[in-house]
Amino acid sequence: MDKRGIFIVFEGGEGSGKDTHIERLKSLYPNVVYTREPGGTKIGEQVRELLLANGSTGMDVRAELMLFLAARAQLVAEVVEPALKAGKTVISNRFGLSTIAYQIYGRERHECLDFLKEVSAFVVGKFTPDVYILLDVTPQVGVERAGRRAEAMNRFDTEHLAFHERVREGYKKHIGELGQHFIINADQPLEAVWHDVEKAVASVL
Repeated sequence: MDKRGIFIVFEGGEGSGKDTHIERLKSLYPNVVYTREPGGTKIGEQVRELLLANGSTGMDVRAELMLFLAARAQLVAEVVEPALKAGKTVISNRFGLSTIAYQIYGRERHECLDFLKEVSAFVVGKFTPDVYILLDVTPQVGVERAGRRAEAMNRFDTEHLAFHERVREGYKKHIGELGQHFIINADQPLEAVWHDVEKAVASVL
């Protein structure tokens, strides 16, 4: 039987630099399958547009949670599972830990955590990430960076600071449950963060 590929996930709050560093990795590891969540498939991108749109403000957290899970199910079926079975490395911009951080902690719906874990197990099956890399950014720093991005801010970018503080709490509290992981100080200058990212990825590939 062919060896299963490695599944690496980048996590972090708004403005943590995930997009920037994943883009740099593409030049170092061109044969890796790169994807993002929500998104990564035609259906997932449609769900992403709905979830991030400023016009979706007021969406019930249960609907929000289920939409993230639906996009994840499609991503696993269409991208992650086939790639890993083919022995390829997959690097995703966000995955399950983000849902815990944003929908459970950010939205203050801790009573939904057990449900989320149960449904996530059904959705992901045995294709769970092997490595999580958390770009840990102070909310004040991350929100300021997000405001300077070229693209329009989405509805998560514009949440109040307390929301982002709770998101960070969720990341740091639960990443230790997920096996191999790295926590990188994303408040550092860009090149210092990149050095740590490059070192972490190289250690598992």
